[in-house]
Amino acid sequence: MILERAERDNLSIVKFHCHPSGYEKFSDIDDESDKALFPSIYNWLNNDIPCLSAILLPNDKIVIRHVDDTGKFLPASATVIGDEVVYHSSTQEESVPYEEFEKRNLQTFGSATRNILSNMKVAVIGCSGTGSPVIEQLNRLGVGTLINIDPDVVELKNLNRITNTKISDAHAERYKVDAIADALNAIGLPPRVISISKSIYDPEVIKQIATCDFIFGCVDSAEARVLMSRISNFYLIPYIDIGICLDADGNGGVNNISGKVSYFQPGKSDHLSRKSVLLSTLEAETLKRVSPVEYKNLLDEGYIKGVVENSPAIIPVNTYASSIAVLEFLARIHDYRNEPNSDFAQQTFCLVNNFFEHKKESDFAESKMSDKYEGRGDLPLLLDMPIFSPIQEVA
Repeated sequence: MILERAERDNLSIVKFHCHPSGYEKFSDIDDESDKALFPSIYNWLNNDIPCLSAILLPNDKIVIRHVDDTGKFLPASATVIGDEVVYHSSTQEESVPYEEFEKRNLQTFGSATRNILSNMKVAVIGCSGTGSPVIEQLNRLGVGTLINIDPDVVELKNLNRITNTKISDAHAERYKVDAIADALNAIGLPPRVISISKSIYDPEVIKQIATCDFIFGCVDSAEARVLMSRISNFYLIPYIDIGICLDADGNGGVNNISGKVSYFQPGKSDHLSRKSVLLSTLEAETLKRVSPVEYKNLLDEGYIKGVVENSPAIIPVNTYASSIAVLEFLARIHDYRNEPNSDFAQQTFCLVNNFFEHKKESDFAESKMSDKYEGRGDLPLLLDMPIFSPIQEVA
Protein backbone atom coordinates (compact mmCIF):
# COMPACT_ATOMS: atom_id res chain seq x y z
CA MET A 1 0.00 0.00 0.00
CA ILE A 2 1.30 3.46 -0.89
CA LEU A 3 0.62 5.01 2.51
CA GLU A 4 2.34 2.15 4.30
CA ARG A 5 5.46 2.55 2.15
CA ALA A 6 5.45 6.34 2.64
CA GLU A 7 5.19 5.84 6.41
CA ARG A 8 7.94 3.20 6.44
CA ASP A 9 10.42 5.11 4.25
CA ASN A 10 9.54 8.62 5.48
CA LEU A 11 8.27 9.74 2.05
CA SER A 12 5.83 12.40 0.88
CA ILE A 13 2.56 11.82 -0.96
CA VAL A 14 1.72 13.63 -4.20
CA LYS A 15 -1.83 13.28 -5.52
CA PHE A 16 -2.16 13.60 -9.32
CA HIS A 17 -5.25 14.02 -11.44
CA CYS A 18 -5.78 15.40 -14.96
CA HIS A 19 -7.82 18.13 -16.61
CA PRO A 20 -8.24 16.85 -20.21
CA SER A 21 -9.82 20.14 -21.27
CA GLY A 22 -6.66 22.03 -20.30
CA TYR A 23 -8.21 24.04 -17.45
CA GLU A 24 -5.14 25.36 -15.60
CA LYS A 25 -6.63 25.94 -12.15
CA PHE A 26 -7.84 23.79 -9.29
CA SER A 27 -11.62 23.54 -9.46
CA ASP A 28 -14.08 23.80 -6.57
CA ILE A 29 -14.42 20.00 -6.68
CA ASP A 30 -10.60 19.71 -6.44
CA ASP A 31 -10.63 22.01 -3.41
CA GLU A 32 -13.26 19.97 -1.61
CA SER A 33 -11.48 16.72 -2.40
CA ASP A 34 -8.08 17.93 -1.19
CA LYS A 35 -9.48 19.44 1.99
CA ALA A 36 -11.08 16.11 2.84
CA LEU A 37 -8.16 13.88 1.81
CA PHE A 38 -4.94 15.48 3.00
CA PRO A 39 -5.61 15.82 6.76
CA SER A 40 -6.20 12.06 6.77
CA ILE A 41 -2.91 11.46 4.90
CA TYR A 42 -0.93 13.55 7.41
CA ASN A 43 -2.64 11.75 10.28
CA TRP A 44 -1.57 8.40 8.82
CA LEU A 45 2.02 9.41 8.04
CA ASN A 46 2.59 11.23 11.32
CA ASN A 47 5.51 13.29 9.97
CA ASP A 48 6.08 16.90 8.92
CA ILE A 49 6.98 16.25 5.28
CA PRO A 50 4.83 18.42 2.95
CA CYS A 51 2.34 16.65 0.68
CA LEU A 52 1.27 17.99 -2.70
CA SER A 53 -1.68 18.00 -5.05
CA ALA A 54 -1.06 18.29 -8.80
CA ILE A 55 -2.97 18.66 -12.08
CA LEU A 56 -1.61 17.10 -15.28
CA LEU A 57 -2.50 19.12 -18.37
CA PRO A 58 -2.53 18.03 -22.05
CA ASN A 59 0.44 20.30 -22.90
CA ASP A 60 2.66 18.43 -20.38
CA LYS A 61 2.34 21.30 -17.94
CA ILE A 62 1.83 20.54 -14.26
CA VAL A 63 0.00 22.85 -11.85
CA ILE A 64 0.92 22.03 -8.27
CA ARG A 65 0.18 23.18 -4.75
CA HIS A 66 1.05 22.24 -1.18
CA VAL A 67 -1.86 21.13 1.00
CA ASP A 68 -1.05 21.29 4.73
CA ASP A 69 -2.38 19.10 7.53
CA THR A 70 -5.39 21.37 8.05
CA GLY A 71 -6.38 21.33 4.37
CA LYS A 72 -5.00 24.83 3.70
CA PHE A 73 -3.60 25.49 0.20
CA LEU A 74 -0.10 26.97 -0.17
CA PRO A 75 2.06 27.81 -3.21
CA ALA A 76 4.48 25.12 -4.36
CA SER A 77 6.76 24.31 -7.25
CA ALA A 78 8.11 21.10 -8.72
CA THR A 79 10.92 20.07 -11.03
CA VAL A 80 10.74 17.17 -13.47
CA ILE A 81 14.27 15.93 -14.15
CA GLY A 82 15.08 13.89 -17.22
CA ASP A 83 16.77 14.61 -20.52
CA GLU A 84 15.23 18.05 -20.02
CA VAL A 85 14.74 19.80 -16.69
CA VAL A 86 11.24 21.28 -16.53
CA TYR A 87 10.02 23.60 -13.78
CA HIS A 88 6.37 23.80 -12.70
CA SER A 89 4.77 26.24 -10.28
CA SER A 90 1.39 26.95 -8.73
CA THR A 91 1.64 30.62 -9.58
CA GLN A 92 1.62 32.50 -12.87
CA GLU A 93 4.96 33.95 -13.91
CA GLU A 94 4.96 37.71 -13.39
CA SER A 95 6.34 40.01 -16.05
CA VAL A 96 9.56 41.26 -14.45
CA PRO A 97 11.33 44.26 -16.02
CA TYR A 98 14.65 43.19 -17.46
CA GLU A 99 18.04 44.73 -16.79
CA GLU A 100 19.88 46.21 -19.75
CA PHE A 101 22.61 43.56 -19.51
CA GLU A 102 19.97 40.85 -20.05
CA LYS A 103 18.80 42.16 -23.44
CA ARG A 104 20.99 39.85 -25.56
CA ASN A 105 20.21 36.86 -23.32
CA LEU A 106 16.50 37.55 -23.79
CA GLN A 107 16.91 37.78 -27.55
CA THR A 108 18.45 34.30 -27.51
CA PHE A 109 16.38 32.40 -24.97
CA GLY A 110 13.30 34.51 -24.25
CA SER A 111 11.65 35.62 -21.03
CA ALA A 112 10.55 32.16 -19.82
CA THR A 113 14.11 30.81 -19.67
CA ARG A 114 15.36 34.11 -18.29
CA ASN A 115 12.84 33.83 -15.44
CA ILE A 116 13.93 30.25 -14.75
CA LEU A 117 17.59 31.29 -14.60
CA SER A 118 16.86 34.22 -12.30
CA ASN A 119 15.13 31.90 -9.83
CA MET A 120 17.73 29.13 -9.90
CA LYS A 121 20.26 28.27 -7.23
CA VAL A 122 23.35 26.62 -8.72
CA ALA A 123 26.28 25.02 -6.88
CA VAL A 124 29.74 25.14 -8.45
CA ILE A 125 32.02 22.69 -6.67
CA GLY A 126 35.64 23.48 -7.38
CA CYS A 127 36.38 27.12 -8.29
CA SER A 128 39.68 26.84 -10.08
CA GLY A 129 40.50 26.12 -13.74
CA THR A 130 37.09 24.96 -14.99
CA GLY A 131 34.95 26.19 -12.10
CA SER A 132 35.89 29.87 -12.34
CA PRO A 133 34.88 30.26 -16.03
CA VAL A 134 31.65 28.39 -15.27
CA ILE A 135 30.95 30.89 -12.49
CA GLU A 136 31.75 33.80 -14.80
CA GLN A 137 29.26 32.57 -17.42
CA LEU A 138 26.50 31.80 -14.93
CA ASN A 139 26.90 35.25 -13.39
CA ARG A 140 26.45 36.97 -16.76
CA LEU A 141 23.52 34.71 -17.66
CA GLY A 142 21.72 36.05 -14.59
CA VAL A 143 21.47 32.90 -12.46
CA GLY A 144 19.70 33.90 -9.25
CA THR A 145 22.05 32.42 -6.65
CA LEU A 146 25.54 31.01 -7.06
CA ILE A 147 26.95 28.80 -4.30
CA ASN A 148 30.69 28.51 -4.89
CA ILE A 149 32.49 25.78 -2.96
CA ASP A 150 36.25 25.31 -2.69
CA PRO A 151 38.48 24.90 0.40
CA ASP A 152 41.71 26.09 -1.25
CA VAL A 153 43.48 29.44 -1.37
CA VAL A 154 44.73 31.32 -4.42
CA GLU A 155 48.35 30.54 -5.28
CA LEU A 156 50.69 32.15 -7.78
CA LYS A 157 50.93 28.90 -9.73
CA ASN A 158 47.21 28.85 -10.57
CA LEU A 159 46.75 32.50 -11.56
CA ASN A 160 47.19 31.37 -15.17
CA ARG A 161 43.70 29.89 -15.18
CA ILE A 162 41.47 31.19 -12.35
CA THR A 163 39.38 34.03 -13.72
CA ASN A 164 38.70 37.02 -11.47
CA THR A 165 41.74 36.48 -9.24
CA LYS A 166 44.76 38.75 -8.76
CA ILE A 167 48.41 38.50 -7.71
CA SER A 168 47.45 40.28 -4.49
CA ASP A 169 44.97 37.47 -3.72
CA ALA A 170 47.80 34.93 -3.99
CA HIS A 171 50.14 36.97 -1.78
CA ALA A 172 47.38 37.31 0.82
CA GLU A 173 46.55 33.60 0.52
CA ARG A 174 42.87 34.42 0.13
CA TYR A 175 40.33 31.67 -0.37
CA LYS A 176 39.49 31.24 -4.04
CA VAL A 177 35.77 31.60 -3.37
CA ASP A 178 36.25 34.90 -1.53
CA ALA A 179 38.46 36.40 -4.24
CA ILE A 180 35.95 35.37 -6.93
CA ALA A 181 32.99 36.66 -4.88
CA ASP A 182 34.60 40.09 -4.48
CA ALA A 183 35.15 40.30 -8.24
CA LEU A 184 31.56 39.26 -9.02
CA ASN A 185 30.12 41.70 -6.50
CA ALA A 186 32.25 44.48 -8.00
CA ILE A 187 30.76 43.71 -11.42
CA GLY A 188 27.39 44.51 -9.86
CA LEU A 189 25.09 42.10 -11.71
CA PRO A 190 22.04 40.72 -9.85
CA PRO A 191 23.16 37.14 -8.98
CA ARG A 192 23.58 36.53 -5.26
CA VAL A 193 26.95 34.93 -4.48
CA ILE A 194 27.45 32.58 -1.52
CA SER A 195 31.05 31.54 -0.82
CA ILE A 196 31.86 28.33 1.07
CA SER A 197 35.55 27.78 1.77
CA LYS A 198 35.10 24.23 3.04
CA SER A 199 35.46 20.69 1.75
CA ILE A 200 32.57 18.93 0.10
CA TYR A 201 32.97 16.32 2.84
CA ASP A 202 31.65 18.77 5.42
CA PRO A 203 28.03 17.79 6.32
CA GLU A 204 26.93 21.43 6.35
CA VAL A 205 28.28 21.88 2.81
CA ILE A 206 26.31 18.86 1.61
CA LYS A 207 23.16 20.30 3.15
CA GLN A 208 23.75 23.55 1.26
CA ILE A 209 24.23 21.69 -2.02
CA ALA A 210 20.99 19.79 -1.34
CA THR A 211 19.03 23.05 -1.61
CA CYS A 212 20.29 23.72 -5.16
CA ASP A 213 18.59 23.26 -8.52
CA PHE A 214 21.74 22.25 -10.40
CA ILE A 215 25.29 21.09 -9.64
CA PHE A 216 28.46 21.76 -11.60
CA GLY A 217 31.34 19.47 -10.64
CA CYS A 218 34.69 21.08 -11.50
CA VAL A 219 37.12 18.93 -9.53
CA ASP A 220 39.89 16.45 -10.30
CA SER A 221 39.12 14.08 -7.44
CA ALA A 222 37.43 10.74 -8.17
CA GLU A 223 36.21 10.64 -4.57
CA ALA A 224 34.48 14.03 -4.86
CA ARG A 225 32.93 13.03 -8.20
CA VAL A 226 31.37 9.91 -6.69
CA LEU A 227 30.09 11.94 -3.74
CA MET A 228 28.46 14.46 -6.11
CA SER A 229 26.74 11.60 -7.94
CA ARG A 230 25.42 10.40 -4.60
CA ILE A 231 24.13 13.87 -3.67
CA SER A 232 22.51 14.14 -7.10
CA ASN A 233 20.65 10.86 -6.55
CA PHE A 234 19.66 11.47 -2.93
CA TYR A 235 18.34 14.98 -3.49
CA LEU A 236 17.18 14.72 -7.14
CA ILE A 237 19.52 17.37 -8.52
CA PRO A 238 20.82 17.27 -12.11
CA TYR A 239 24.61 17.35 -12.22
CA ILE A 240 27.14 18.31 -14.91
CA ASP A 241 30.74 17.15 -14.51
CA ILE A 242 33.80 18.55 -16.29
CA GLY A 243 37.08 16.67 -16.72
CA ILE A 244 40.27 17.76 -18.49
CA CYS A 245 43.37 15.83 -19.51
CA LEU A 246 46.44 17.73 -20.69
CA ASP A 247 49.51 15.55 -21.22
CA ALA A 248 52.74 17.46 -21.86
CA ASP A 249 56.42 16.53 -21.47
CA GLY A 250 57.37 19.75 -19.71
CA ASN A 251 59.57 20.92 -22.59
CA GLY A 252 56.94 22.13 -25.04
CA GLY A 253 55.83 18.75 -26.34
CA VAL A 254 52.07 18.22 -26.11
CA ASN A 255 50.83 14.64 -26.36
CA ASN A 256 47.17 15.08 -25.52
CA ILE A 257 44.60 17.81 -24.90
CA SER A 258 41.21 16.27 -24.22
CA GLY A 259 38.18 16.70 -22.06
CA LYS A 260 34.83 15.30 -21.08
CA VAL A 261 31.54 16.97 -20.15
CA SER A 262 28.97 14.65 -18.61
CA TYR A 263 25.31 15.18 -17.71
CA PHE A 264 23.96 13.01 -14.89
CA GLN A 265 20.30 12.72 -14.02
CA PRO A 266 19.08 11.01 -10.83
CA GLY A 267 18.12 7.37 -11.22
CA LYS A 268 20.28 6.77 -14.29
CA SER A 269 23.99 6.09 -14.75
CA ASP A 270 26.70 7.47 -12.47
CA HIS A 271 30.48 7.78 -12.55
CA LEU A 272 31.06 4.18 -11.52
CA SER A 273 28.60 2.64 -13.97
CA ARG A 274 30.03 4.83 -16.76
CA LYS A 275 33.57 3.84 -15.67
CA SER A 276 34.59 7.49 -15.72
CA VAL A 277 35.89 6.82 -12.21
CA LEU A 278 37.92 3.66 -11.58
CA LEU A 279 37.35 1.84 -8.32
CA SER A 280 41.12 1.55 -7.76
CA THR A 281 41.52 5.33 -8.03
CA LEU A 282 38.58 5.91 -5.71
CA GLU A 283 40.05 3.53 -3.10
CA ALA A 284 43.49 5.17 -3.33
CA GLU A 285 42.08 8.68 -2.86
CA THR A 286 39.93 7.60 0.08
CA LEU A 287 42.90 5.92 1.75
CA LYS A 288 45.07 9.00 1.23
CA ARG A 289 42.43 11.22 2.86
CA VAL A 290 41.57 9.04 5.86
CA SER A 291 44.97 7.41 6.48
CA PRO A 292 47.89 9.24 4.83
CA VAL A 293 50.52 7.10 6.58
CA GLU A 294 49.01 3.81 5.42
CA TYR A 295 48.58 5.29 1.93
CA LYS A 296 52.29 6.18 1.75
CA ASN A 297 53.35 2.76 3.03
CA LEU A 298 51.26 0.90 0.46
CA LEU A 299 52.42 3.26 -2.27
CA ASP A 300 56.09 2.76 -1.36
CA GLU A 301 55.59 -1.00 -1.32
CA GLY A 302 53.93 -0.93 -4.75
CA TYR A 303 50.56 -2.26 -3.61
CA ILE A 304 48.58 0.72 -4.93
CA LYS A 305 48.87 3.20 -7.76
CA GLY A 306 49.38 6.75 -6.53
CA VAL A 307 46.95 9.61 -6.91
CA VAL A 308 47.90 11.84 -9.86
CA GLU A 309 48.71 15.39 -8.73
CA ASN A 310 49.80 18.68 -10.30
CA SER A 311 48.86 17.92 -13.91
CA PRO A 312 49.31 20.83 -16.37
CA ALA A 313 46.39 23.15 -17.12
CA ILE A 314 45.87 26.25 -19.24
CA ILE A 315 42.96 28.67 -19.44
CA PRO A 316 41.97 28.18 -23.14
CA VAL A 317 41.36 24.45 -22.66
CA ASN A 318 39.57 24.93 -19.35
CA THR A 319 37.38 27.71 -20.77
CA TYR A 320 36.55 25.61 -23.84
CA ALA A 321 35.35 22.71 -21.68
CA SER A 322 33.52 25.05 -19.30
CA SER A 323 31.66 26.66 -22.20
CA ILE A 324 30.51 23.23 -23.41
CA ALA A 325 29.30 22.52 -19.88
CA VAL A 326 27.32 25.76 -19.56
CA LEU A 327 25.78 25.25 -23.02
CA GLU A 328 24.81 21.75 -21.87
CA PHE A 329 23.17 23.26 -18.80
CA LEU A 330 21.23 25.67 -21.03
CA ALA A 331 20.19 22.84 -23.36
CA ARG A 332 18.62 21.00 -20.44
CA ILE A 333 16.45 23.95 -19.36
CA HIS A 334 15.88 25.35 -22.88
CA ASP A 335 16.02 22.53 -25.43
CA TYR A 336 17.59 24.26 -28.45
CA ARG A 337 19.08 21.20 -30.18
CA ASN A 338 17.85 19.56 -33.35
CA GLU A 339 19.08 16.23 -31.98
CA PRO A 340 17.52 14.86 -28.77
CA ASN A 341 19.15 15.74 -25.45
CA SER A 342 19.25 12.03 -24.60
CA ASP A 343 22.07 11.69 -27.15
CA PHE A 344 24.31 14.01 -25.12
CA ALA A 345 24.78 12.27 -21.79
CA GLN A 346 28.52 12.50 -22.37
CA GLN A 347 30.59 14.66 -24.71
CA THR A 348 34.28 13.95 -25.29
CA PHE A 349 36.75 16.02 -27.26
CA CYS A 350 40.40 15.79 -28.22
CA LEU A 351 41.96 18.97 -29.59
CA VAL A 352 45.18 17.28 -30.69
CA ASN A 353 43.37 14.84 -32.98
CA ASN A 354 40.42 17.14 -33.82
CA PHE A 355 38.00 14.62 -32.35
CA PHE A 356 34.54 15.15 -30.86
CA GLU A 357 31.93 12.54 -29.95
CA HIS A 358 28.85 12.25 -27.81
CA LYS A 359 27.17 9.27 -26.18
CA LYS A 360 23.59 8.52 -25.22
CA GLU A 361 22.30 7.80 -21.74
CA SER A 362 21.28 4.37 -23.06
CA ASP A 363 24.96 3.63 -23.84
CA PHE A 364 25.62 3.35 -20.10
CA ALA A 365 24.51 0.93 -17.42
CA GLU A 366 22.23 2.22 -14.68
CA SER A 367 23.81 2.92 -11.33
CA LYS A 368 23.61 0.01 -8.89
CA MET A 369 22.61 2.49 -6.19
CA SER A 370 19.70 4.13 -8.05
CA ASP A 371 16.84 2.11 -6.60
CA LYS A 372 18.23 2.31 -3.08
CA TYR A 373 19.09 6.01 -2.94
CA GLU A 374 17.08 7.88 -5.56
CA GLY A 375 15.13 10.72 -3.96
CA ARG A 376 15.71 9.63 -0.36
CA GLY A 377 16.68 13.12 0.79
CA ASP A 378 17.57 13.58 4.45
CA LEU A 379 18.20 10.39 6.39
CA PRO A 380 19.30 10.01 10.03
CA LEU A 381 22.72 9.09 8.59
CA LEU A 382 23.62 11.71 5.99
CA LEU A 383 23.74 10.13 2.50
CA ASP A 384 23.71 6.78 4.31
CA MET A 385 27.52 7.02 4.61
CA PRO A 386 29.40 5.90 7.75
CA ILE A 387 31.86 8.79 7.33
CA PHE A 388 29.04 11.14 8.39
CA SER A 389 28.03 9.20 11.51
CA PRO A 390 28.15 11.16 14.82
CA ILE A 391 30.81 8.73 16.10
CA GLN A 392 32.98 9.40 13.06
CA GLU A 393 32.59 13.15 13.44
CA VAL A 394 33.59 13.04 17.12
CA ALA A 395 36.61 10.88 16.28
